[in-house]
Amino acid sequence: MRGRPKENIEIKRKFTRTYYDVPSKPELGGKSVWHYDLDKFSNGPYLVEHFDPTYDKLEKLYNKLEKLKLPKYHESGRKKRTTKSDKEKIKNTENAYWKEHYRLFPEDEPKKRGRRRRN
Repeated sequence: MRGRPKENIEIKRKFTRTYYDVPSKPELGGKSVWHYDLDKFSNGPYLVEHFDPTYDKLEKLYNKLEKLKLPKYHESGRKKRTTKSDKEKIKNTENAYWKEHYRLFPEDEPKKRGRRRRN
């Protein structure tokens, strides 16, 4: 550079950078967010978060199932009764969760036992 160096330069000490798996089409693939804080750790990022869209549906179903399994309470503090429709919702969500799980991880699927059916 020519001339005098600039004075009063402020160096950013905290910043984040986002990297996409497919840089030309960020909506397709996953991404990772790198968090830097040069006061905390000067050699690189102190936290790297990976976001993968292939497991989003599985994670949402898991969270929904955990929320459905939590007991509900009346205003007075008494526990509400679990109804037949609540049990059906839990069962349907659980089936959807395991279907998605076995789609993503086919090696986890249990072996079929018993005799083979003949048509």
